[in-house]
Parts: sequence; C-alpha cells; structure tokens
Amino acid sequence: MSKKNKNDKDNITPITPVNEKGEKKEPVNSALKSSQHGEKKSGSSRYMVVCLIAAIAFIAMACGFFYAQDRSKKDVGDAKPAMQTEVKKEVSLVTESTEAQRILDNILLKKNNWQLKEDEHGLKEITVPGVEAKVKINQRELNVGVPATTSLAAAGDWLKEKIEAQGLVYLGGESCNYRRWDGYKSRVGIKTKAGDGTRNFLTDTIVFFHNTNLIKEDKDVKEKKIQPVASRKYKGKVAIVIDDCGQTLEPLKTLLDTNLPFSYAILPNKVHSADALSLIKQKGRVAMLHLPMEAMGNAPAEDITVKVNDGPQEQAAKTRKLVASLPGIVGVNNHQGSKATSDRETMKAVLKELKAKGMFFIDSFTSTQSVARDTARSMNVSTARNDIFLDNEADIEYIRKKIYEAFARAERNGSCIAICHARPQTAACWEKYKDEFKATGIEFVSVTSLLY
Repeated sequence: MSKKNKNDKDNITPITPVNEKGEKKEPVNSALKSSQHGEKKSGSSRYMVVCLIAAIAFIAMACGFFYAQDRSKKDVGDAKPAMQTEVKKEVSLVTESTEAQRILDNILLKKNNWQLKEDEHGLKEITVPGVEAKVKINQRELNVGVPATTSLAAAGDWLKEKIEAQGLVYLGGESCNYRRWDGYKSRVGIKTKAGDGTRNFLTDTIVFFHNTNLIKEDKDVKEKKIQPVASRKYKGKVAIVIDDCGQTLEPLKTLLDTNLPFSYAILPNKVHSADALSLIKQKGRVAMLHLPMEAMGNAPAEDITVKVNDGPQEQAAKTRKLVASLPGIVGVNNHQGSKATSDRETMKAVLKELKAKGMFFIDSFTSTQSVARDTARSMNVSTARNDIFLDNEADIEYIRKKIYEAFARAERNGSCIAICHARPQTAACWEKYKDEFKATGIEFVSVTSLLY
C-alpha cells in the first residue's frame, strides 16, 4: 500500500460539480481552495494567538501595577498568623538587602581616596514585634578609613545624601569609638510595608575613622560648622600632648602661658629644640621626645628616622642618640611612624632602650595597625595611646569643636588623651577659649597621670 500524505484529503479525487440544469461547472482547483482555506484558518489562528498574548500582557501589566502600587515592598504586616496554632510566617528580605548593599558599595567605591573594609556580614533572622513575623535579611558592618582632613560627621552627611538619592534609608549617625580611636557610625537600611504603615530594616553599619596614610583630600565632603555648647558641663580627665615643638617658639610660648598642664613633645635636631626644652622645663611641664619614625608610603624621612629595615641595633642606636639630644625628657611619643609602629620587632628595639632609661612611650596612633601600645605593655613599659587629633585643620573654630569632642570622649570613658601641635592657629584657639574650657568642669591633667 502506498504511503499516505500527511493530509488525507489531498488524496481524494475531486468531484466535478454540475449546475441546476445538469451542466458541468468549471472544476475548482482543489489545491487553491485548500490553500485559501488554510490561509483563512492560519490567519484566524494567528489572530486568536495575538488576542491571547494581548490578554495575558494586559493581565500581567495589571498585576504588576497592583504589585507596584500596593506591594512594592514585602508586607511584613501580613506575616501574623490568623490562628494561634499557625506557624509564624517567615518573610525574606535577602534579595532586597543584597541589592541595597550593592547600591551602597557602588556609592562608597566611587571615593578613590577612601579605604573600605568589610568587618562582618551574614544572614540574620529578626523577629518583628507586634506581627509575630520572622524576617530574614543580610546585614554587614563596614569600616571606612577617610583622610585625616575629612570630618567624620561630614562623611556621614555625605553618605546620607548619596544613599537617599538612590532610594535607601539613612537610619542615623553618631560619634563612636573605633579601636579606641575617634569614629563616626552611620546606619543604612531599607523600608518595607508593615500593615498600614512601614518599617525600616538595617542592612549596613558603616564606621568612619581617620586613616592618616590616606593623603588625597576630599573635595566634595563639606563639614557643617557646628558651634559647641559652651555652657554644658563635662566630667572626666583630659591630657593634651603638644607635638612638633622646636620648630618655632612663638606658638609654644602662647601655649605655655595658658598655664594648662599640657605635655610637650619636642622634635630633635631642630633650630629651637634646645630652647623649647628649656622653656618647657622652666614652666615645670612634662617634656618628651617626639621620635621620628618611618611612615607608610613615600613620606619623606630624615636620616635620624627610625626605620623598619634599619635592624634592631641601628634602631636602638638612633633611639639612644635622639633621647640623649634632649636631656631631662621623661618620655617619648612617635612622630609619624605609621609603618614603624605597626612592626613589632621595631617597637621592641625602641622600647628596650626606653625601658632601660625608665621612660614611658605614648603611641600617637597614626595607624590603626599599630602594635606600639600592646608591645609596650607586654614589656612592662609605661604607656598610653592617643585618642583624637585636634588640629587637622588650621581653623580656630574647627579646633574648638574637636576639643569639645575630646571632652565628650573623656566623659564617656573617664579620660581622654588628645594631640595637637605647636602651631599659630592651635595656640590662638587655646588662648582665646582657655577660660571657657576651664569652666566646663573637665579636669586637665598631664599625660603621665594617664599611663598604665
């Protein structure tokens, strides 16, 4: 038997039609008829498909519009079970929080003069009070180093402006401690529906701190000039260390005339190093060596600088020589030294010399990687560490504000060590506001009283 075509009717012999008189009609081309019928059928099918697609698209758009209008964020308010016996509903905000973190990363990474480090991250489960819902969300903690010239609070304000423009939520900012250093904590999150209202969920905690290794200044982070409240009373002890003495005498004389118990760190081998030492001792103030130590990067270093590659014998010899250049000093702190203070073997060589002479060491804390204080404690050398720099900007009101930040830190922690410099604007600030500062109730002490 011959194989049939796929359309059986194509194999049927066409019947010749006749009219009412019995006359034959012209035979109709069956293939043409079939083709025309097929076109009509195909066209009809295509029309039905198009209509179906249009209907689906309309429904999808309608659903999308409904979702965008009424459920643009997952509603944690719907999570409360109708019956007490029902299991608490879980709402996942993992996708939303991850996308928010991607947006935040893109904002922060545009700052090529900042240093970002992810300290902690992970999936968290949060119970939402009132609706008995469990919300899963991704949360992180970021540490962001900014240049020393950048106000930490201003960095928080800059971030707030940028993230809100991208639809994220700024949950607040406040001063904080970062490894015993000055910091500013900002919190960022997302907003989602909760019944008739909304609820914010934290996705990121960002801590800004000063990284003195970063030298490229910010041009778009503007600090708000906030006047401190002079009438407020503070508690706690504050020790002020005046660095860079010996380069010029006028600022030093102004600072000594305040009669505040500052401690003074003298740079060695400067034109006025010996004169500065004499003036400080005449006033009965604590005199220290401001020991030049190697910094990170390409910072210029003199031959007298204690360097990591010197080796322990050369490091010890330089320390002995520089200490001897200022007879009568009782302690040392580092000048620069972000690289040297981060190297334990270098610090051991320096501290061994200081211990032999019964001297203390103050870590200026120019790097968050510093091991100076911890190494000193392990060697039973009296030590302490700087908490805040006061005059990264040569502006009297800026310095005044930073001094009040030191007061606030002392109130929180009981004490605070702060460093500023023998510079004209710094001296002018202390001279102008010394009575105001004394009236706050803060107890000014020499740095020797805060050693441990």
